[in-house]
Amino acid sequence: MNNNTKRMVLAAIAAFYVVVGGLWASNFIPLKQFDAQMARKEKLIEKMGFSAAYDSEEYQKTEAYLLNNVLSYEGKVLKARRFGSIILWGTIALAVGGGVLFLTRGRKAAQAGAQ
Repeated sequence: MNNNTKRMVLAAIAAFYVVVGGLWASNFIPLKQFDAQMARKEKLIEKMGFSAAYDSEEYQKTEAYLLNNVLSYEGKVLKARRFGSIILWGTIALAVGGGVLFLTRGRKAAQAGAQ
């Protein structure tokens, strides 16, 4: 394999990671926001009691966010798992392939008289 081919392969791998990483992040970040809103709601109830927390504006905003996103939660969990798995196995394949290339690389014989 010449240097240009190696560079093109590395560029394709980098583009793959950018695309899959972006897809993973676009599903993972909303999941964490949803989980944070659930925790926020529970802390409000724990701190103020249910009746007082339910009447607060902060609780209503949190509840509205949760209601808007609850239907898409499971789909985002599945997508985040799938893309995370692709990234994991892609990294393992890249490491194994790189190790094989490294171990099987051709070494040039030393030239006589070269310094």
